[in-house]
Amino acid sequence: MVHGIVALCFSGLAVVVLTKGLQFRPHTPIRAFFLVLFLTVWAGGIWMVPLGPMHLGIYWLPFLLVTVLVSIMTVALHPAHSQAEVVEVRREVMAGLGLFFWLLVGSLVACIALRYV
Repeated sequence: MVHGIVALCFSGLAVVVLTKGLQFRPHTPIRAFFLVLFLTVWAGGIWMVPLGPMHLGIYWLPFLLVTVLVSIMTVALHPAHSQAEVVEVRREVMAGLGLFFWLLVGSLVACIALRYV
């Protein structure tokens, strides 16, 4: 439970920094971006080798490292587009995102569940 809270805090902070501070606008809705980032941080944080100081019974540094890595990769791989291109790409993404999005979410949830079993 504490792992999920740490992942929630780090991913929430990352989304705020990316969208407000860096004016990053993903092609997907912010909710979907947050959900994928949150599950990725949680799965990555619990599967990494524990390192760093322990607080509240968990090692928080793996969660921070995964958050920073995934955030940097997301911004670096996100091409800049004009507003007209963004609208067209958003239509294409929303049409094809459904199945891939839910497969990714299901896979991340399975990774999290397997770690606790």
